[in-house]
Amino acid sequence: MRTVSRPTAITAVAIVAVVASIPAQATTGARAASVARNPGDPAYITHLRTGSLGHVWTGTHEVSFTNLDTAPLDTIYLRLWSNGVQGCHQPRDAIEISDLQGGTASEMLDCTELQVVLDAPLAPSGRATLTMHLRIEVPAINDRFGFHGGLSLMGTALPTLEVHDETWHHDPFIDLGESFYSIVGRYGVTLDTPESLDTPATGVVVSRSTPEPGRTATTYVARDVRDFEWAAGHLRRVVGTSYDTRIVVSYRSDLESTSAALRALRNAERSMDTFSAAFGQFPYPEMDVVLTRFTSFSGMEYPTVIFTNPDRFTVSHELAHQWWYGIVGDDQFAEPWLDESFATWSQYLPFGAWKNCRRYDFPGSGARITNDMAYWFAHPGQYDTIYGGGGCLLANLAHRFGLERFVRILGRYAGRHWLGVARTPEFKAAIEHAVAKHLPGLDMEAYWDTWRVG
Repeated sequence: MRTVSRPTAITAVAIVAVVASIPAQATTGARAASVARNPGDPAYITHLRTGSLGHVWTGTHEVSFTNLDTAPLDTIYLRLWSNGVQGCHQPRDAIEISDLQGGTASEMLDCTELQVVLDAPLAPSGRATLTMHLRIEVPAINDRFGFHGGLSLMGTALPTLEVHDETWHHDPFIDLGESFYSIVGRYGVTLDTPESLDTPATGVVVSRSTPEPGRTATTYVARDVRDFEWAAGHLRRVVGTSYDTRIVVSYRSDLESTSAALRALRNAERSMDTFSAAFGQFPYPEMDVVLTRFTSFSGMEYPTVIFTNPDRFTVSHELAHQWWYGIVGDDQFAEPWLDESFATWSQYLPFGAWKNCRRYDFPGSGARITNDMAYWFAHPGQYDTIYGGGGCLLANLAHRFGLERFVRILGRYAGRHWLGVARTPEFKAAIEHAVAKHLPGLDMEAYWDTWRVG
């Protein structure tokens, strides 16, 4: 999620073919298969064109999916999340869909959620495709979805499928944090831009062409990611590696020096090396770090790309989210602690680790580490609980188990939910299993109650 400031003391045919050739990950959802999440195996094919500034994008967007349910599927929902960045009372939406084919836009539940009735009910195991025209106008704000100082940040700009598990998740957009909940899918995205405009993005470049003089069409492909994001601006870059992953730090020369970018690269390499060794090797070929100068928060994570201020703990925090939310998914509205607490604790691991925290002073009687975003939206002054409180809990566990053993426990937990979705009971079960083996005298019912978990 967007990193809030805190004291460091808590210490398109060709594209269709390319995307179709990417197999669905065989283990997707298999390690967390007790819950069916529908629509399944999502694939997105997008072609967008922009002008010299990169703050207005127009083109086509295709969404295909499989019905994993045992009953026909007649209605789905598309999330247009970044319409919520400025609220739902603007003269026009920042993200607009028109000329929808394959279904009928039935109802806009709010500006971030569009109900679509399919042209025909989709049979179990059947596959359907929606196509649409897309227009994205980035607001002039310094935000995760915004145009500021010559840089466009395209956070959650593409319409994505809403998840149905036990129910449809009609959660509101929460600017304080995230409401996002998605399963991994496949993307093929072509960005047609002036040749001087750089577009670091989710995934890897598979082709470049010159559709007309002075313009470049760059196609990105990404597999097993929960979303697709990009930035656009006149950028420089420095490049490094972590295991088999190429790390690219992009920056504006009027804001950052080359030496500052190199420091960010070194911190990114160190963080990625640490997390791959601890939680399982990063499974993607490229990781993009786009340096920013946010003022109301510090950074924001997306699949294989982060928008971040250059300080090392913010870089480390956002990269930790590649595991806690990206690889090990969660419902960020219902259980935000499962990524924020974990990223907060993990951000210190490359630089010495947060090895102990005896207690956390909860800011109110209703504040619980496991509260949902509705609670934090109503009590924003208590929001640090899922950072400081949840991080403190994990540091306490690191002390009780010993750091090396606790890291192994987290690594096994990540492996069980790799590219799936984890929930609080599953994390509790992982800890309780380890406690029974290594700390048999610890009363876990009292422990969870003390830490306000569950």
